[in-house]
Amino acid sequence: MSSVNSSTSDPFASCTSPSDTVRKGVLIMDACPVTAMGIKRVLTQSCGLTAPVNYVQNLAGISQCIDSMLPKLLIMDLCGEKELMLDGLRLLAHLHDSHPLMKIIVCTDFSDHRVLELLVSSKVSGILLKQEPVLALAQCVTNALSGKPQWLSPRAKLLLSKATPAYPSLTARELDVLACLFSGQSVSRVAQTMHRNIRTVSTHKRNAMVKLGFHNDSELFAQGTWMAKVGPVVCH
Repeated sequence: MSSVNSSTSDPFASCTSPSDTVRKGVLIMDACPVTAMGIKRVLTQSCGLTAPVNYVQNLAGISQCIDSMLPKLLIMDLCGEKELMLDGLRLLAHLHDSHPLMKIIVCTDFSDHRVLELLVSSKVSGILLKQEPVLALAQCVTNALSGKPQWLSPRAKLLLSKATPAYPSLTARELDVLACLFSGQSVSRVAQTMHRNIRTVSTHKRNAMVKLGFHNDSELFAQGTWMAKVGPVVCH
């Protein structure tokens, strides 16, 4: 499979067939091709990986490429250009259920401790911020591929240490509902989108609000704006 965008912006070769990459390849998702190229360089030069490395620029590309190549390792930002951060979290929840053997590392610019807390609870293999040294990514990759417990970068640990952990894990359905709500849909519209009845959607919404510490809709949409953040503009 080729990159989601045109081949001219794809620093890597197109995805190969499943028989060539079953649990061996690496998939990188980042809106910026330059960042993705840097990640690939770390994988090959610092980590010594020789497995195929493929690249997509948005969340939709992850699902499409995973279906064809079944990578052993996914290194991703939380969202691509103009994509909701919540969409990245919900994708992580679905990938954890559908591809439990795949290792996932999140490398992102989102430094809000609330986002990091949700990432910790998502059970990804590693979490680091893009501003950190190359060594951090190399350590994270090595840790993930060796099957060790979740790895947090020094900066991620520091940011989390300043806050009291408050958020238990959100289910995939709860994240689906939140993403729809923050995209401007009403509860009834969300029910239609998800092919669920309104009562079920309302239950998911209520459970998510309880976990996040919101008592009513006003608090959810006034204080929960951090969940509606979108991805960065693609670098050139």
